[in-house]
Parts: sequence; structure tokens; C-alpha cells
Amino acid sequence: MYLLKNKNSLFNLNSGIRVSNGLSYRKRIIIMVTGTNVEPYDKNWKECYNTWIPELKKLGYTVLVSLANPNIENYFELSEDKETIYFKTSEYKDGLFFKSIYFPIKWVLENTNYDYYLRVDSDSFLEPYRFDNMFRENLETISNIDYMGCCHPHINWNPHLTFRKIIYKPRHFASGCAYFVSRNAMKIALKTMRVENQGDLAIDDWVLGRSMWENGIPLIHDSRILFESKHKQLSADPFQIGMPDIAQKGSHLAIQHYMNGHMEDAMIKLGYRN
Repeated sequence: MYLLKNKNSLFNLNSGIRVSNGLSYRKRIIIMVTGTNVEPYDKNWKECYNTWIPELKKLGYTVLVSLANPNIENYFELSEDKETIYFKTSEYKDGLFFKSIYFPIKWVLENTNYDYYLRVDSDSFLEPYRFDNMFRENLETISNIDYMGCCHPHINWNPHLTFRKIIYKPRHFASGCAYFVSRNAMKIALKTMRVENQGDLAIDDWVLGRSMWENGIPLIHDSRILFESKHKQLSADPFQIGMPDIAQKGSHLAIQHYMNGHMEDAMIKLGYRN
């Protein structure tokens, strides 16, 4: 294992140099896939690692798999190949808050100068080119992206439409399938997130969302991120329109939840495999 010894240095995993806003927009974001080595859920991050992660890296994005290791000395440790970052917490659900949001943003703020952190659940599928377009378009058209994702609970939108909506309502937050936070939001979250009971440790998205609305940071809902799929539908479908599928070539979706076990099939349908 490789331990980043100088915690105070600003470090770019791609090149070992400082990241500045003058570089490509792709260099402004660090992406972490939250995984576990607990069976059978360890298959999920490995599925991401073998499907969409390499394609996203080809575009120039930095992607890490975030895992837990309660036995490391520091609160984080980077693997020697810089593919994995370990955080000092539990491998089980009671470590999810620390592995998904608390330690990742602490690490980003203390050791890098990335402008954005994207947390992706290991059972979510990310379509690299659609994600790239979504991220670039949002940077170009929204002056201040502090907090973005797919709003939970469901607010009766048509999941087949592409749209963005600013949501500032208590108890509405970005689903853990994938959420963005800016450097400004990370600073606020690190100071104000609180765990009120044992259950909060397993719902990082709720704890982060509460910190955001309590501190006046609205959620930008982007419909190209979806917290459900045809493989696991959570919301009602009163108009019988069904769920969009990220694996369809004409789909607008950039990130879709509950795609575990179906990612290789999606890669084939999208033309990434011969």
C-alpha cells in the first residue's frame, strides 16, 4: 500500500502536479466509486472497474474506488497504483457515511485542489460520453454548482425528459446513487454535517442533504441522473410510461442506479464491446 505521507501537499493523482482552474474541466473533478469488500456486494465496484471506469479515465477523468480499512494508521491511504483509496472506517453500513462523504471531502480539501467531488454508488452505471456532456454543459450554463444530483423523494417528474430544476425544500436531497458537491459545499458540509443516531451512519445522502438545506444551499436536480431503473423501480408509475434505460443508445441518462449485474450488458448494447 502507498501512503501519501505529506498531508498538506496539493496532489493530482493523474500527474503529481497542482491542479488549476486553467486546466481542462475534466481535471476539476475527482470521482469516487463507493464500494465494499463484503460479499456479495464486493462484486459491484469490481463490475464498475471492469466496465465504465476505464472508459471514463480515457476521457481524462480521475476515478478512485473508495473502500474501508479500519486498520490503517491515518484516516486515508492510497494504493500504490493510485486506483483505490482506503478510509479508516467500518466495511459495513455503519461506515458508509465516513467512506462516502466525510473522509472523502476531508481528503479532497486537505490534499488536493479539485473544485468538485462526485460520489457514485457502486451499483450505479455511468455512461462516459453522456456524463462528459452533462458535466461540461452544467459548468457552462450554471454560474454556481454547489450541490447536484437526482432529487429524492420523487417529485412527480417524467423520467424520460431531460431537464434541470432548482429544489430547496427540507427533506429533499440528492440520492446516494450519485451526487456532486463543490469545494464551497464541501467546506460547509465538513463543518455542519451531523450524525444524530446510528441509522444516520448508513444514509450519507440524507446527512449531506440536511447540511445543505440547513445552510441555504439548493439542490440542482438534473434528470440525467436517475435513482432507479427497470431492474429496481422505487417510484410509482401512474401513467404507465416505464423506466428509461441507460443501456439504450438513444437514452438521455448519464448515470443510473441499480444497474449491478447488468453493466457488461449495457457496455455491449452501447457499443463499447465488440
